[in-house]
Amino acid sequence: MVAHAPDGVSAEPMAQTVPVDNDQKNNVEYRTENGQIDREKNKDSSISLPTIDDFRHAIPAHCFERNITRSLRYLIQDYAVLIALYITVPYFEYYGHIFGLILWYCLVGVFGFALFVVGHDCLHGSFSDSQLINDICGHIAYAPIFAPYYPWQKSHKLHHRFTNHLEKDKGHPWNQEMYYISWPFWKKYFSAFPLSGWIEWIPVYTVFGYSDGSHFWPWSRLFERNEERIKCVFSCTMCFLCAYASFLICGSDLYTWFKYYWIPLSFYGLMLVMVTYLQHHGEQSEVYDDGEWSFVRGQTQTIDRTYGFGLDDAMHNITDGHVAHHLFTKIPHYHLLDATESVKKVLEPLKHTPYNYKHEISYDFFTRFLWYNIKYDYLISKCKGIWQYRRTVLEEKLSSKMQ
Repeated sequence: MVAHAPDGVSAEPMAQTVPVDNDQKNNVEYRTENGQIDREKNKDSSISLPTIDDFRHAIPAHCFERNITRSLRYLIQDYAVLIALYITVPYFEYYGHIFGLILWYCLVGVFGFALFVVGHDCLHGSFSDSQLINDICGHIAYAPIFAPYYPWQKSHKLHHRFTNHLEKDKGHPWNQEMYYISWPFWKKYFSAFPLSGWIEWIPVYTVFGYSDGSHFWPWSRLFERNEERIKCVFSCTMCFLCAYASFLICGSDLYTWFKYYWIPLSFYGLMLVMVTYLQHHGEQSEVYDDGEWSFVRGQTQTIDRTYGFGLDDAMHNITDGHVAHHLFTKIPHYHLLDATESVKKVLEPLKHTPYNYKHEISYDFFTRFLWYNIKYDYLISKCKGIWQYRRTVLEEKLSSKMQ
């Protein structure tokens, strides 16, 4: 049997205790260097997945150490860069006109997302050893970028707990053919529309609640207990207070506020949507139903991507250290690259299987994001309990016939 996450257990404790597939004999597929199925090797495939303890023992102990001074440094650093960008925005506009303003929006988007990553450490408890400090600094990082801290903590942990589960991974809803064909036209092609990325975070996901419930409405399906609803009200109040403060700073002028606060937010939202989408969508990504899913198996479908142009360092290596983060959320972002080297070694025996370490150079991340949203529309069953995007399955079948 494949191990499952027990209900009511958070992602990190579950990751520490879940036994992982020791009988993957019928599920592992060896592949050649170009991704095609290697039929000779598959005749006697008896490889098993590593356990979560295999990863833990391989990762150096210092990777799990949290340093409050270092964490605060990154929080202050990101704020300093954003403040500098706001001080210099007149120069971007004066010398670059509309193109200078667009460049400024892009830079604010990158460093707004970097600030989000620091808050992301807070909600996972990897910012400091004190949960109180984590929550305070998490709100300091999140409220100005209109991200409700406590609600996002709730929904994001569910994503980590059930990564690549067909039905339970709500952070990345996996569309099946049976549902897709019944959708109205606008819903089918919303993601494929190039401008949708700017509004998928705010308001589509956080406000309207697609797909796991509104993060701003205390009685949405995301919240089950009154304590969670109270936390929702508190985090959302902090967000609205920051938005109102920015409105006052803009001279209570709606046009100025929209231009210098809301549009920059949409660019940070776009960066967040792009990064998270590309971390979990690739040409060979697999999704598993209840009978086939396990914690480690789901995490192996996470993809590390190198964006280049200094973006990986600017965004605190959440792009090229995401596999390690998914295995152990308690690792601070500044230790992810060290942990990644160890993860690679553990996954090396699975090099030509669907459970290999996945890393791609993605200098074309923006166009790739747009293309993947067009290409990958819905999942179909690849085999019992394992799902892939329709285009991937059809391409594999065509490739097999041509061999």
